[in-house]
Amino acid sequence: MSENMRTETVTDHRWHTPEEYDEATGRLQQRNAALVARLHPDPDSVQRAYEVGCGTGALTEELAQVLPKARITALDVSDDMLRLARNRGLAPDRVEFRLGSFLEDDHTTDGRSVDAAEDGGYDAVFSNAALHWLHPHYADGFARIRRLLAPGGLLCAAAAGRTAAADAFDQRIEEATRGVLPDGDGSSFNRRRLTAADVVDLADAADLAVDDVFVVERRRTLPAPAYATWWVASGGPWSADRPEAHEAVRVLTEALGGARTEVELVHVSTCMVLRRPA
Repeated sequence: MSENMRTETVTDHRWHTPEEYDEATGRLQQRNAALVARLHPDPDSVQRAYEVGCGTGALTEELAQVLPKARITALDVSDDMLRLARNRGLAPDRVEFRLGSFLEDDHTTDGRSVDAAEDGGYDAVFSNAALHWLHPHYADGFARIRRLLAPGGLLCAAAAGRTAAADAFDQRIEEATRGVLPDGDGSSFNRRRLTAADVVDLADAADLAVDDVFVVERRRTLPAPAYATWWVASGGPWSADRPEAHEAVRVLTEALGGARTEVELVHVSTCMVLRRPA
């Protein structure tokens, strides 16, 4: 992989600890995981499923319940995240966890090398809150998803979404943090967001049919320290030379106005069901 690809595409672990991520984002991600796991119209038909960016296993656990006959391959770039996912106690005859970047072919499972270039024939691919980390290489990512799917197979996923409210929120945060973050880091996440039209274009380029695409927008008011903790635990905003978690939270909290300030979080997910033509 080129150095340019590594600039914004997440190919290694960038979260402080998986425990912090789960604590800060668990409720929201659990709601999304429950939604994504149920996007497939015929769960009983899924024999083999693949999850892109399983993280700490919230969606993996939902899939194990919703897909009664499926063997699930769950991939993540972080060994630390996978440690928590494995601790969920999912049956090893149902779930195989793999370590590696989705944009690379060299994966491992239980210390054994796996050549992802040989993968394919999955009835469904699932992903929650992970596909946007493929930016700016969405075309490569969606082409790989098509390769994984059997003819007629479905991609069921949610990625960071773009709406006017999300853009306005990102602009407010960028303006508030401009003096404490390196140039461009305050707006880096906005570039990852996908509209429904973006998904249609990506699907068309990858020769995937669009069965459904829709946007879910949620709002929640949080104290500035809670939002800063969520932001840091979710992987941002520093692209390099990231401070320790407590220092990052302190710096962001002060930039947002202090501990007593409230932040209206706008969380947007673009959900999609795409089909590889039979």
